[in-house]
Amino acid sequence: MYKAHILLLIMVSSLAGCQLFQPAKAPEQPVTPLLRDYGATDLDGLIRYSEDLAKMTPAERVPECQQVDRMQLSNPRMGYRLHLLLAQMVTDGCGEAAATLQNINAVPNEIGDAKVRSWLGYLGELVSRAKKQADEKAELDKQLKTAQTGKHKVHKDVKAKDSKIQNLESEVEELRNKLNALKSIERKL
Repeated sequence: MYKAHILLLIMVSSLAGCQLFQPAKAPEQPVTPLLRDYGATDLDGLIRYSEDLAKMTPAERVPECQQVDRMQLSNPRMGYRLHLLLAQMVTDGCGEAAATLQNINAVPNEIGDAKVRSWLGYLGELVSRAKKQADEKAELDKQLKTAQTGKHKVHKDVKAKDSKIQNLESEVEELRNKLNALKSIERKL
């Protein structure tokens, strides 16, 4: 039994020692920018690009979107338009996704893949919904600004009326004093 305890102790110690040993890590390689095929119109390529955009920070997306926009302006191929649409959908300040989608839908025969056409229908719904929400937000902001301006005007009007009331109260007080003075003169006579 004593030998079994020693053997068990040796095995546990060995196992603990193995846990403490960690092989040296390989030095991290710098991340190289991905080469993208902006001309691609296949669904897999577009999904990969969407994944790339999702990994970027909002600040990184802006120059990416601007680059795709420049490429699309100089060569309005369908692949560039599709990539621009995807970039605009997740980037503020890089054009209107609704306008880009309109340009894409104007030439549907340039998209040969039925899956991509179906996917564009879905993206169109997302863009339409986002535009509607942005329009509603703009309208609410406008109403809020109008209400705040109105509130400010009402506040100014209340101040002006308060000032008028105070002036009238002081005039009334002055007239009372004069009336009291006249009454006291009348009594003396």
